[in-house]
Amino acid sequence: MRLGSHQENRKIIASLLGEEDLTIFPNEVNPDQGTPAPDSALYSSQEATVFTVSAPEASALLTPPLGVIAWNRIAFGPRPGDIDAFGLLGEDPLSRLTAFVDQQLDPNSIDDSALEARLADPAYTTLGKTLEQLWLEHYRADVAWAERIRPAMETQYAAFVRATYSKRQLVEVLADFWHNHFNVYSWDMPMAAVWVHYDRDVIRPHLLGNFRDMLEANAKSTAMLYYLDNVDSSDDGPNENYARELCELHTMGAENYLGTIQNWEVPHDGEGRPVGYVEGDVLEIARCFTGWSVANAHWTDPEDPDTGVFRYRNYWHDRFQKYVLGDFLPADQSDLKDGRDVLDKLAEHPGTATFVCRKLCRRLISDNPREEIVSSAAQVFHDNWQASDQLKLVVRHILLSEDFRNTWGEKIKRPFETVVSAMRACEADVTLEIGDFFSDVFRWLFDKTGHYPYSWGPPNGYPDFRAIWQGTTALVMTWRTLSWLLHEEDGGFYYLDVLGATLADFPDPGTRTPRNLADFWFQRILGYQPDVQQVTKVATLLDHSDYYTGSWGLDTPVDLSQDAWPHYWQSGLRSMVGLILMSPEFLQR
Repeated sequence: MRLGSHQENRKIIASLLGEEDLTIFPNEVNPDQGTPAPDSALYSSQEATVFTVSAPEASALLTPPLGVIAWNRIAFGPRPGDIDAFGLLGEDPLSRLTAFVDQQLDPNSIDDSALEARLADPAYTTLGKTLEQLWLEHYRADVAWAERIRPAMETQYAAFVRATYSKRQLVEVLADFWHNHFNVYSWDMPMAAVWVHYDRDVIRPHLLGNFRDMLEANAKSTAMLYYLDNVDSSDDGPNENYARELCELHTMGAENYLGTIQNWEVPHDGEGRPVGYVEGDVLEIARCFTGWSVANAHWTDPEDPDTGVFRYRNYWHDRFQKYVLGDFLPADQSDLKDGRDVLDKLAEHPGTATFVCRKLCRRLISDNPREEIVSSAAQVFHDNWQASDQLKLVVRHILLSEDFRNTWGEKIKRPFETVVSAMRACEADVTLEIGDFFSDVFRWLFDKTGHYPYSWGPPNGYPDFRAIWQGTTALVMTWRTLSWLLHEEDGGFYYLDVLGATLADFPDPGTRTPRNLADFWFQRILGYQPDVQQVTKVATLLDHSDYYTGSWGLDTPVDLSQDAWPHYWQSGLRSMVGLILMSPEFLQR
């Protein structure tokens, strides 16, 4: 950025964040002096030290129109024209929201052929492969590491493309949510090799369907079986990894864990169910899932095919009686029945309804949703636990609630959401693909934010709390990614064409004042006009130059044909847009 010294620009940025000054990095690493080595602990997505930067309280920000709230929480932010289109969906805000929600909850009615054309790019070679093809061609075959992990990398790139260009925005928001709920780390083997299957065949088909069906699809998925070690669980050595996370993360949640008391000492609710689960339940559930494995030519089974698909080894299964969540499961049940009985119990339990709905409300409303909306959503979840459209009913209930409509400024966009919504607002026209220089640099930069898709190691998924993502590393590396998108040129083509959009809307050079340009880009990016003081603060960035002393004037036109000494107006315009994309208003959701 050529507009002013690092110290001067830092003070402008700090002013927008409500600070007297801003420490960009620990130990005052100056971005103008280059980027630390990629393996620096500062940039580790797992180990980065968090240095928080305060942001305005929710009450300090203007509450935008309902269309803006909807597009930032039901979707990954509006594209130009989306807010206007929302306003035509009904005569009042609630009717417009209802129409928008119902449209998004019926994704098959939405034409997404433009996205499908992007993903039909010849560079994507694995998205259509079957699970067996993925297993044999990327895990069993003697191929280079880059080819082994290609399915994971293509799905990661496709996540950006889908979130940016899909018209089925709620599907993409929920895909992100459920990938974190059923988190699997995508960079290990064989998970990377079969990742297309996990995303396409396990997560996505159940987003608006039945939670119990999703649980079983997940329990049988090759990726999860390897990630949580159930692939080798047998009566000789039941593995409790999957059983523990099934209870703690996938269903009832740690909030319903009652420790090491005896199973028969657990209190029961009015319907005769134990109110929570205990250590003994985890160990018994592990026994129930012995034999749930993968067809991987195991040495104990001469007839075992090497296909990578789910395989139940009944000779590995613990066939004796179990005691799970207050009930005995008889010995010698039919194939898979012990595990399926457990899934039924967990899917029907009110604790599961509350735990899952609290996470959904946290994603769609606020970090700390009111217990009233969590409870009412949980009731819908529980009442419809066997319905084929259970999750659709739950999501609709949350999105049409007063809590959804009347809450703003209590969530912050995480790096993935920030960058994708910026690409949508600025109408980026790029498709990430393996082997492309732009895509490789983008991946390298974005990985430093700590929020690269499917790259969270622990099974609990990326956190979804505002405070965690206000750390300096996440904010600054997100900003660096956006700055690169704004400033990087490829043969005269900018990935975010700020100049082209500005010239199209300001054909008269006499109207291109810093104040007008800031006002235009705030409106275009946010979908509404923020406080006039914010517009003025951002406009001052164009009233500032290394090669100019004094004030240019916020209402004096700038010459956007220039991007050289003495005034770098084009670079200044892009930097101003970058500042708006990291403003408190834009970061809210």
